[in-house]
Amino acid sequence: MSRRHLPPANPPRAEATEPVEPLGPAEPVGDLLALHEEAGIRLRVLADLRPFWAAVITSTVEFSGIRLRDAR
Repeated sequence: MSRRHLPPANPPRAEATEPVEPLGPAEPVGDLLALHEEAGIRLRVLADLRPFWAAVITSTVEFSGIRLRDAR
């Protein structure tokens, strides 16, 4: 990975500075794909992330691959 593609030294993030309690238990939301479609959110489902990721890291867009560690 070239230096150009390294994440910023201080990436934006939200971190709690004191303990927090959940508002309640998780609730079922139903069909997530249908909900995204109704909201006009475009999703891309890929069987293999590698070609997509190769295009991302060679582009000029800002990115983070932190959650790709376990991708297959």
